[in-house]
This record gives sequence, structure tokens and C-alpha cells, in this order.
Amino acid sequence: MTNERLKKRLKELTSRSGVSGAEQEVVSYLKEAFSSHADSVEIDSWGNLYAKKAGTGEGPVLMVSAHSDEIGMVVKSIHEDGFISFDRVGGVSDILLPGRKVLIGGRIPGVIGVKAGHLQKEEEKTRVRSIRDSYIDVGAFTRDEAEAMGIRVGDRITFQSDFMEMYNPDLVSTKSVDNRISCAILLELFEQLSKEDFAGTLFGVVCVQEEIGLRGATMAGNRIKPDWAIVLDTIPCGDTPDINTESELPVKLGKGPVCPLIDGISGAFMGNVVHPKIREFIEKHSEKTGVNVQYVTLSSEFYTTDATHVSMSGTGVPTGLLTTPRRYSHSPVELVNLNDAAGLLKLLKSLVESNGSEEISFL
Repeated sequence: MTNERLKKRLKELTSRSGVSGAEQEVVSYLKEAFSSHADSVEIDSWGNLYAKKAGTGEGPVLMVSAHSDEIGMVVKSIHEDGFISFDRVGGVSDILLPGRKVLIGGRIPGVIGVKAGHLQKEEEKTRVRSIRDSYIDVGAFTRDEAEAMGIRVGDRITFQSDFMEMYNPDLVSTKSVDNRISCAILLELFEQLSKEDFAGTLFGVVCVQEEIGLRGATMAGNRIKPDWAIVLDTIPCGDTPDINTESELPVKLGKGPVCPLIDGISGAFMGNVVHPKIREFIEKHSEKTGVNVQYVTLSSEFYTTDATHVSMSGTGVPTGLLTTPRRYSHSPVELVNLNDAAGLLKLLKSLVESNGSEEISFL
């Protein structure tokens, strides 16, 4: 039943457009969904969502966060002949662009053009076309026609991707699994918890603009000032034929949630280290719940999460990171195993229920 509830939430969430800086459609859905299970739900001026739930008695303030935004594109200019140039928002690879269906502003369909194969020169058949050489066709033949559709410079663009169940129905492929699966897990956590389950105060936070610099996480951490935090996100899998699993990324689909113990973006002096006490909590509750956790390091890779800025907010927040593995990162066909997500939820609920039972210290 947990898998089916997570699948239903994921389908609803991924059907919405929420490219960084324009997450309103996703945040509006989340506000309504959290309202049935939280004591209060607030949205700040940038779009970060704060769902509060008080437990019984005194205890620490725990923040569990996800992010609402997804990678995508943005309208750069509308040509006189109605075609559209665009920029990337977040980690969109050029190799994914040609021949893709897209939605502009979440509602106007278009296609990213591709030169007819009959006319391609030999070198063009294997060359990756850059975003600067790419264009979107919305079926307009003049700039006025495109503008009459409501298209404006700055409108966000998402890949159009169906919600596809694989032969194994626990495997789902679609866009924006990063990070809507974590939003679904957080919603399900609030639905399952009652006030009697934990002490202290729980904040479920959904941050904006993670994909373009972890911006919302800074605002949220400084606002709440939690005693400790768990950040939820996704992580690439290393179990496909094009990756050397053991030496590059020993993360496998279907083997449970992943705890990246240290991560970072090379050369940017930006990354997260899981607090040693929170790692101890995760290990303890992994054993208690029987949920296998995959531990990994990515300190020299191009990977980090909101945990980086949450941990450094205020005077410093002991922070843990739990992620759901997914294949085909930052593409319209991200593939997730709902059993991994359900395991993360079970582990997370156990952690919340233990809030205040142990002192959080470095030594």
C-alpha cells in the first residue's frame, strides 16, 4: 500500500511544472496536500514551504526537507519567424535536446527541432548540437503568433514526459523524479505520523531553487534554526553498463536508500559532510527497521544537495542526508524503484519517532 500511495503522489507531482524560479504549480499542490496533516503550513516570499507538526512534550526542533524545483529551460528570445531560442536552467545536457517534446509555461506544447536526417552531412550525424544551435518550434510562423499564445521571455520550459510503469510496476520512469519522489515521501511521512508518535517539533520543509545553487535551503535553515536536520534528495545510480559501478559509483537500484557521507562539487569548495552523530542515528535505525542503507562517498564528483546549505545555516546544524537512487539522472526518463523510496520512508519515520531520545553532540 505504501508503494501505491507513493506512486500516486509521484504521478501527481511530476505532472506539474516546477523549473527553478517558477515552482508555483508544485508549491500550490503541496500546500493543499500538507494542510490536512500539519498544524500549520506557511509559504515564504520566495516559495519555500514550511509544514509544522508539534509532538507531545518538550524536545528538539527537527527539520526534514526536500526541494520542489526541477531542471529545465527558459525562453531566451522569440525570432521573427516564430522559432524560439532558449537557455538551460540547472543541469540540462545538450545531448538530451534534439527531437524532444516540451511544454512552455507548463501549457504550450512545442518540439526541439532536429535537422532532417536526409539532409544531414556525415559529421552532423554524430555531432552533439549545442543549446545555442537549438530551437523550439511551437507551430508559430511569426513572433506575433508566438506572443499571442502567451509566450514571453523568461517562461520556463519542461520536458514533456509520460509517467511510465515498467513491466515491474514498482519501477517508474518519468521526468523530475529529482526531487518529487522526496516530496512524496515527506507528504506520506506527515500523513502517517500522529502527535503521539514523537516529542519536540517537526518541520517538513520544501525548498525552492535547489538546482541553481541550493538557494531556498539557505533561507529555510536560517528561518527555522533547527536543532538537527535530515535532507531528502535523489542520487544517481552506478549500476548501468556505461559506469564502472565499484570504482565510480557503488549505488544500485533496488538495494535501499543511500546515505552520501561526503559529497562536493570539485573546484567549488561546496559540499556536505554528514554529521557523525546523525550517521550513528541512521545506522542504528537502519538496523532497527531492517532497511538496508547504501553508504557512498562523492567528494570528488559533481554532486551536492540542500544539505550543504542547511548544515551551514545559523551557527551550524547537525545534518544527515538520505537519498533515493534513480537511474538516468537529469533526464526526462529518470527511473526509480518505489521499494527504495518506501524503505527510506520507513527509516525516516523511525528517526522522527526517536526525536529527543539521544543527545546530539560532536564528541
